Amino acid sequence: MPLPPPAGSSIPRADVQAVLVTGDTTWVQGSAASLPKRLTCAGLDLLILLLFITVVAIILTGGGATHVAGSTIRVRGVENPIWILTALVVARYAFGDCPVFGARRWPVGLVLRRGTALMVAIPSAAGRRFRYPVVALTIVAIVVFGIRVFLAWSSPGFFSGDDVEIHEMTLGALLGKPWPVWNLRCAFFPMTFVYPAQWLAMQVGWSSPDALVLAGRTVVALVSTAAVPLVWHVARQVAPDEPRLGALAVILLSINKLQMSFGSSELPRPVSTTLVLAAFFYAMKNTPIRSVLAGLLLGTAVALRFSEVVFIPAALVTIPRERYVANASVLLIFAGGMAATIIGLSDQLYWGHPFSSLAAAIDYSVVQRQSSRGYEPPWEYLRIIPSWSTYVFVALAVLGTSRRDPYGWWLWLPIGILSLLPHKESRYLLPVIPFFCIAVASGLLRLTFWFEQTIAVEGQRQWTRDLAPPLLLLAVLHDVGGWRLSRSNEGVRLAGHLTSTGMVGLAVQDSWRLGGRPYLWPLDPVTEMSSATLTNEVALAAALKYATFVALRSRVARTVGDPVLQAHGYTRDPGWRGEDYALYAKAR
Repeated sequence: MPLPPPAGSSIPRADVQAVLVTGDTTWVQGSAASLPKRLTCAGLDLLILLLFITVVAIILTGGGATHVAGSTIRVRGVENPIWILTALVVARYAFGDCPVFGARRWPVGLVLRRGTALMVAIPSAAGRRFRYPVVALTIVAIVVFGIRVFLAWSSPGFFSGDDVEIHEMTLGALLGKPWPVWNLRCAFFPMTFVYPAQWLAMQVGWSSPDALVLAGRTVVALVSTAAVPLVWHVARQVAPDEPRLGALAVILLSINKLQMSFGSSELPRPVSTTLVLAAFFYAMKNTPIRSVLAGLLLGTAVALRFSEVVFIPAALVTIPRERYVANASVLLIFAGGMAATIIGLSDQLYWGHPFSSLAAAIDYSVVQRQSSRGYEPPWEYLRIIPSWSTYVFVALAVLGTSRRDPYGWWLWLPIGILSLLPHKESRYLLPVIPFFCIAVASGLLRLTFWFEQTIAVEGQRQWTRDLAPPLLLLAVLHDVGGWRLSRSNEGVRLAGHLTSTGMVGLAVQDSWRLGGRPYLWPLDPVTEMSSATLTNEVALAAALKYATFVALRSRVARTVGDPVLQAHGYTRDPGWRGEDYALYAKAR
């Protein structure tokens, strides 16, 4: 899909700005509104302002929990407030051109026009800022890396059992503790990226679990930040004469909720994102050596996470037609050879058998059709759009792609293939996000070009144009509000509390939330228990045999745990206070 002409090529910008900034249109009046209507609009304005402040506060602080009438109200995310804000903004617009907060000099039409002026100006301003791309990209990359490291440090808990398992693999080898782990994970990523950073941290005396976890996350943050300059070069390759596309793509990637949140984790997909993006850069050039490099990068990405194989069909679709067979064959051979070499060798070294993790993964998910989280329908990624982006950005991405755009194939084809797999999570889409950001940037350029054409020749209200600025702002806030991963920070705090007592013996529910063995090994023996254990006397007796402490999720503790554990001689530990866990100590 060809991009719109550069800014200023259609209507004189002075004419556009005069309409946008002054609000000199046929419908900007505001004095004719009745008093009840003005009061209603002022009430909506107040609600919008209060909710906007609430969203910003949640973004800055991460939210919190309050207790009202014996109930706990947790406010952690911005999604629900933004949905309410969106409804209020649309309702406010539907009331017509009432003054903002009753001030007649600020009719809503003028406010929206100035928002549209800013929206039209942002792409050109971004393009000018990237006139010296090395400086601009360096600054953006440093800021992005710093934010990711801060998020990793300020939120030491864990997202799922997967991230705990990575540390059990690396720290088990580093500390000489043969902890058993699930054999579905290829050892290449943990032992190549996370382990060296933790070994280096140990050499300088950083031996606490918190420090070792942060070391592993810092490496992922560093490697994944390389996607920032890469997306600029990819966008410039796609549209050499349009620097605004690259500048907007960089900005969108830097604020994307998936890239920022998981870029502060120890999971492999932020790293494979960088490799896939580099593979796209090389695959678009019609030379044998670039096809070799693209294949090697894709093969390495597949070794990091098996699901990254979905980008090989996208590469085959978009390889230039000239000498297609030769270049496609080279890419396939080197991608397959690289993936086979890495997986086979790393599995042999860690598990003792080549390809054991790949065979176990296929057996578990395909042959046995098992899943630790269940299966979802093919349209799941559409249903969970707010977990990986926003509806506004998805609409812009659709507007910004066509069959002629190679980045569109690397965006929609992998999503389509992943939708056919039984198990789906938003983080599986991490490697498509750079292509998504390029598509959104292209769609935004098309939209602003249309604004420039229509706003100077039309004076009437037009909801698409008028509501675009506030909805785009809410989309940005939604992405920024998703930077913080939902992690088990309280669980890690509980693990520190338990180890500080110097006692041993723990029965715990969801031990991964406490950091698993890297945090809990000083408390050995540690026994995993579930809510069902509390209702099975034989299983409960086995779980409590060596347990000085019992840690249960709060809801289970309230409904089942208190009477059962009291009957076995355990009481609530007065030294522990938490929202997620209840701690019991054996009565002496």
